[in-house]
Amino acid sequence: MLYNVLKKLKFEGTLEIKDSNDNVHSFGNSNPVVAVKLTNKSIERKLFFNPSLYIGEAYMNEELIIEKGTIEDFINLITNCYDDFISNNKIYKLYEYMSSIFMPLQQINQLVNSKKNVAHHYDIDENLYKLFLDKDMQYSCAYFHNINMSLDQAQKDKKEHIINKLQINENMNVLDIGCGWGGMAIEIAKSTGATVKGITLSENQFKTASERAQQEGLSDKVTFALQDYRNEKNQYDRIVSVGMFEHVGVKYFRTYLKKANDLLKENGVFLLHTIGQRGKPTATSPWIRKYIFPGGYIPSLSEVMVETQKLNINVTDIEILRLHYAHTLSHWYKNVIENKDKIIKMFDRRFLRMWEFYLLASKYSFVNMGNVVFQIQISKNINSLPLTRNYIYN
Repeated sequence: MLYNVLKKLKFEGTLEIKDSNDNVHSFGNSNPVVAVKLTNKSIERKLFFNPSLYIGEAYMNEELIIEKGTIEDFINLITNCYDDFISNNKIYKLYEYMSSIFMPLQQINQLVNSKKNVAHHYDIDENLYKLFLDKDMQYSCAYFHNINMSLDQAQKDKKEHIINKLQINENMNVLDIGCGWGGMAIEIAKSTGATVKGITLSENQFKTASERAQQEGLSDKVTFALQDYRNEKNQYDRIVSVGMFEHVGVKYFRTYLKKANDLLKENGVFLLHTIGQRGKPTATSPWIRKYIFPGGYIPSLSEVMVETQKLNINVTDIEILRLHYAHTLSHWYKNVIENKDKIIKMFDRRFLRMWEFYLLASKYSFVNMGNVVFQIQISKNINSLPLTRNYIYN
């Protein structure tokens, strides 16, 4: 059944599959050529019924072995015809439909669950992140003025772009929701003189961020708290949230947006930076849910806008960063491969393969599958910022 569906797809390249009986099945007729070996009959059946879960698992468990080309070539090839696969596989199309119906149940992010879901990803050995992120440990989309920039510079420019977009000054107090390891909050304080509070649910991130603020001599300007955004009580001139909205869950979009808007002072401004789907809402990949981000969800713009409309929130600017995250993930993947022996020693070979698949599947979700990054600016008062975007770039 799997091979019958694959015959109907339009491959930009050639995929050769050697099945468990050593029979070779070829699909497509152009370069590049990618050849894989499936080691047992069971994985062939699984790939037909649910490829979005079992391709990643098969690679992790070495049930799918790359014999020609690279894992990156393979993921590029298959993500490019993923929609075509769904259209030609009625059983999997039904699965996708049912998954979309039960989507809210896949993101149970109440107070207790949120902390547990965050810990699954962010409270593993922090040395892993030091091996592949930039020096400031920015675990979100960088901002590339050109593709030849270093990762460190692109992440610095991302922070500067956001600070400029919020027009922060030294007299302001700022909230950073989902502050990571503290880089954004510390940069805001250093470059503007503003007072900043960062909140996170990751114990590792809270500890590291607090230590960094102390080492930088910024303890009087920057504080961090191990806290859910729903428990924040103070009001702020500016709020920033980078790469955290993906963990909120579609059921909680209204709660999150209302809370952020309520925390703004009369002339306050909020910038929401999140991965987004440029198409219609679809459920999170079951592999990503199981192994990487339990409770995670990539919003479509329509899902965010419908909630701002219901809440009568002023959306004052939307910028869409298209391939910036693909370039960011290329740097992260390169760093992982350069440090693969250290990562295997830290965890094991299966973990390395999981992390490889995660970074590459994420990269090609931006290249081939419609993911982008939204920067959505919300202003309590429509007169709080200049009339044009010139202030951001000047």
